[in-house]
Amino acid sequence: MGKIKSAIITAIIVAAVLVLAFFATVSFPMAGTGGVDKYNSFIRSIHLGGGLTGEAHTVLYPEGVISSETYAYNTHDDEEKAKEYAEKYEKRGSVYVEKDRLGDDENAFIENVKKDVKILNDRFNEKGYSSYSVSVQDVYTIRVTVPTNFTYAEYKKYDSSSRSAETGKISRTIEYLSRSGELSLRNTDVGSAGNNNILTPLNADITSYFKSFKKYSSAKRYAVKVNLTDKGSRLFEDKTNDIVTNASSDKAVNFYVGETKLISLTVDSAIDGKNFYITVDNKDYAEDYAIILDSVAHGNTLSLDYGDANDIQIVYATPSFGEHAAIYLGVVLLLVLFGAVIFSVVRYRKLGLVNALMVVIYALTLTIALLLIEIQLTVVGAFAAILGLALLCGSNMAAFEKIRSESKKGKTMQSVKSGYKALLTAILDLHIIIVVASLLVTLICVGAVQACGFIMLIASVASYILYWFTRFMWFVLSSPARDKFKFCGFKREVPLDD
Repeated sequence: MGKIKSAIITAIIVAAVLVLAFFATVSFPMAGTGGVDKYNSFIRSIHLGGGLTGEAHTVLYPEGVISSETYAYNTHDDEEKAKEYAEKYEKRGSVYVEKDRLGDDENAFIENVKKDVKILNDRFNEKGYSSYSVSVQDVYTIRVTVPTNFTYAEYKKYDSSSRSAETGKISRTIEYLSRSGELSLRNTDVGSAGNNNILTPLNADITSYFKSFKKYSSAKRYAVKVNLTDKGSRLFEDKTNDIVTNASSDKAVNFYVGETKLISLTVDSAIDGKNFYITVDNKDYAEDYAIILDSVAHGNTLSLDYGDANDIQIVYATPSFGEHAAIYLGVVLLLVLFGAVIFSVVRYRKLGLVNALMVVIYALTLTIALLLIEIQLTVVGAFAAILGLALLCGSNMAAFEKIRSESKKGKTMQSVKSGYKALLTAILDLHIIIVVASLLVTLICVGAVQACGFIMLIASVASYILYWFTRFMWFVLSSPARDKFKFCGFKREVPLDD
């Protein structure tokens, strides 16, 4: 390869890397907005796990249970109210419980709280959080803890509007997933008289109509996909035909959980298939609706009522790893990257620059993957990324050292090909093992471990591709060099004739 062609290829690749690196690391005000709107870099836009940005928690109080704070607030400086509450409630630990809930029915009440914990745990598990917990607190209440998963910009309050939207999303999710009541379908114009316009037959087993509710997304359009059983398909065909034919104003099938309308399907024609889609505004709505509807449609209804949205108070806690955990983790990752680059250049001279370029491309690949796939970066996930970097550098340096040893035997630069060939099987096998292990972790595990497996999967695939790209760039950069041994930092020892 000639010098000109080598320079052109190198310039294109380096320019592309520099542009990506700029947008990955630099944030700046958007032109024309007076500095109000801001472009957040790739790194600032990555979602971080709860251990790095903090957690949100709330306590769900079933009907008939109030907190000590609520009791004190309602009875403060009001003797009549204090007397009424004293007759109605009894203190149990840090909460007050209605006396009607105690006595012979107390054990059943406590068991219902435990059953609801299991149902809520299953619902929140569907969210795919990096970490979360649903547990009984004070015997009569339920504590729900979820990660905030702020991006770095939201966490540091560089993007206050997005942070506000994120906290609103958390509140809405907890509100929806803690909904009590069974699923019913309603229409104000069509339905059984005296039955609150419910479309499903009285005493019907609602679980017999639905196979599942799933979140659906395509080209930034979001919906809840409803999959019906044969019985459900017949029901929807009959009821939607009635709505099209008889309804004077209400052309909708409204999905209720208890007495709360969650989502509505506008009916323009009879539905005669096994599935249909209900369009919603964004993916978070689609996910929350699908989880709660799928839960109640399979008979997993809460035993107790936990109030409406106004009763849910969200508390945001600092990160478990410390207030500046995200910054410290970023510093560690930068030190690892700089360490890999410096070691490569010191040991392999100009050839080390080739490996350094691969290190930068690897970092950009993971950054873009975390951003596009919306993987939550946790401390464990960062460790997986470092292991992937070690795999890439280890593979490259194993090839470099093999070729160095071949060069010392007096062989020519054709030893590059023989060196790579000698390591081909070992490098391939190592990457295959890691890819398979990462894939299994991704498919089997949940939460932070699943995210870690996914990151390791991307890292190992990137490592193998960049391993061969290293060889290509080695060829491109070294081709104009006259002394290729000096370029690589190698020494060729030619045996003297006797």
